[in-house]
Amino acid sequence: MRNFELILLAVVIGTGSLTNCTNPGQAAASSEPFVVHEWAGTWKGVQPEYPMRDGDGKVIVIQGQNARVVESNFQFEVSADGSVHLMQSSNDGRVMEFSGRWKGQGTSPVLQGILCDMTASSGAYRQYALMADSSKRMVMCYGTSREPLFEVIWSP
Repeated sequence: MRNFELILLAVVIGTGSLTNCTNPGQAAASSEPFVVHEWAGTWKGVQPEYPMRDGDGKVIVIQGQNARVVESNFQFEVSADGSVHLMQSSNDGRVMEFSGRWKGQGTSPVLQGILCDMTASSGAYRQYALMADSSKRMVMCYGTSREPLFEVIWSP
């Protein structure tokens, strides 16, 4: 978990300054820095398909084919009380649900992102960060270093 927090800190530093936007899920005019004023609500995004990697970061090959992690739809339900629920549905029909807590990243009252620590009933653990990205002017979802970043969109 400590390595993830160090990666997250690097992301926060790399996103630059953050300020005003009227709708939490939309950027302000491009001349203004990007800020999310409300993290509570529903955040949805699609994690693209990506190659499965081993512990050393090498792509796993099975019978001459690169193993792939299929595209997944992510829906984070972020509550103002600090709870978070994730439903991840893969294009192959699998649905996984995780619940846990989130904590703000950055300084109040305007947070630069939230870190979500969650577990499934099976005991599987997931940690994702939703972070405002000033250069892309959107909120990005960060998973492990082996997972691709993807945009998430807010709705109340």
